[in-house]
Order: sequence, then C-alpha cells, then structure tokens
Amino acid sequence: MLARRTGGVISDEAKKRIAALKHYPTIDTWRNPLTRSIARRLVEDEWRKTLGQIDFEYRLSKCEIEGVSCVRYETSSSKPGAPLILYVHGGGFVAGSPEINAANVLPACHLSGCPGLGVDYTLLPRAYFPAQIDELDKIYAALIKDDPDRRIVMLSDSTGAAISLAAMMRWRTNGLKAPAGAVFLSPCIDGDGASDTQITADHHDPLIRSMGGKFTRQLFHFYAPDRDRKDPAVSPIYGDFSYLPPMLVHAGSREVLLGDAARLSEAARRAGVETHLRVFDGMFHRFHMHWKLDETRAAHADIADFIRTL
Repeated sequence: MLARRTGGVISDEAKKRIAALKHYPTIDTWRNPLTRSIARRLVEDEWRKTLGQIDFEYRLSKCEIEGVSCVRYETSSSKPGAPLILYVHGGGFVAGSPEINAANVLPACHLSGCPGLGVDYTLLPRAYFPAQIDELDKIYAALIKDDPDRRIVMLSDSTGAAISLAAMMRWRTNGLKAPAGAVFLSPCIDGDGASDTQITADHHDPLIRSMGGKFTRQLFHFYAPDRDRKDPAVSPIYGDFSYLPPMLVHAGSREVLLGDAARLSEAARRAGVETHLRVFDGMFHRFHMHWKLDETRAAHADIADFIRTL
C-alpha cells in the first residue's frame, strides 16, 4: 500500500509501527449503536497497549472535580511547584479516556517534572456539544479558584484540541486567567474539513480516512448537530486568537490533519501569539503515544523544553 511506504530516515521501529497501523473506523460505524461498542473496544485496546511501552515509574489515580471525573498523573520525576499539565484527550469525541490515552501525556509529565490531570469528559452520544467544553470549563475554573497562582499548561490531541482551544477562547471572553501555555498534538480543529491536506494526504495517512474532508464534516455534525460547523465554538480555527497563551503545535508529515496544525500556528502567529510549529517527518496521527519510537521521545523532549520556557 502506498500509505505504508516510508522514507529512509525514519527509524526502523517507526517503520514497523506504520506498517502495522490500521485505519480508524468510519463515522458510520461510530454513529451506529450496533457497531459503536465494538469499534470503541478495538481502538481503545490499541491505545491502552501503548502504556506497555512506558519505561519509567508512574501512577494514575482517579478523582472528581466539580462533578467531573478526572485522572491524576504522577511520575517518578514529579516536582513540587512545577506547572500542572491539564490533558484533554482525543478520540473523535466518541472514544478514549484520560486513562486509556495516558501514553500521550505521561512522557511529557516525566520529562518536564510536571504532575498532570486528565479530563474524563462525556463521550458521544451520551452528551453532545457543548457539554464537553462545559465540563473542562468547570475543572479549569475550580483549579484557578483553588490556587490563583497555579501555572497550568494545556495539552490536548486530535479532537481534544477542538475542546481545549474553544474552552480557552471562552475563558478569555469571560475574563478568566489564561493558562501559562498550550500544547496541541495532531490537532483536529476544523469541522468543515477544509485543510488542503485533507485532500493531498488522504491516501498517505495510515490511520484516518478523509474522503476530502467528508468524514471530518460528518464527525463534527455528530458532535454538534445543531450548529454551523464554522462556529468558532465548534471549530476554533475560525475563532479569534488574540491574547491566547504561547502555543506549541506538533503534527506528523503523513497525516491529513497536518493542515489543521499549520493553520492553527499561522492564525495564532498573525494574532500576535508566540507560536512554535513542529512537523515530524514520516510521523502519523498521535504518534506521541508510542514511547518506543525515537521520534516520539524527541517530540516529548520538545514539549518539556517548551514547558520550561513558560
């Protein structure tokens, strides 16, 4: 398959991982109650397996903040007084959890010395937009109220970035203290599926089928059925980026969402936001959860370096 061809500089382990990847289920599979549970189990089993690659000590503990379930992350290098990483997981709004997707955030916690907190927001179809943003809003407001001097770094991946970025725009409008910084991994922030790579990378992405953005449009319609897909609260790429915190944006060169990452970085830059865009050659959607890869270790080291500058 063309999507499995790789360049010569990609690590051997990454080549093996890319060859083994399987496309995510289609939106029709997610919307069908008869197939949804099977699809969710299959993808979540794959994500959960990546925790087996973690080679440092960590601890996950469940908690509840303002009625919203969360997971706390601690590693052997957690330091008192370090910023808190507030993690919003991806999964197409329909799958995943802060525990199942923990391999996305634990290495950043370990390398930066930061504790973490993952939001277990309500998945589709148990709740629709804006419930997920409202739940994140409750947690953030509680954290700020509990410790006004707390430095919080947002970290989100895939569709979690749409939730996180929309929430940050809401906090700015409502006059809440901004996070110290924000990290976006393989962000999916345009429900209209308009990025050029939705077309150009469609047959090269080993995980996401795009159909020229059609599947993204269908997914966001599932997420927010009564809203315009270009509503900034739904698709924050169309929002106002003024006065948002410094951002670090990561994406792989072979994912259909590379265009979303590029547009996010450029929109923030034009609004005067300090922004850093990193594109990792040959990498795929949410490669950050595969800790065995040299490319993943480099990416998380970059995240830790970014956090240290805040």
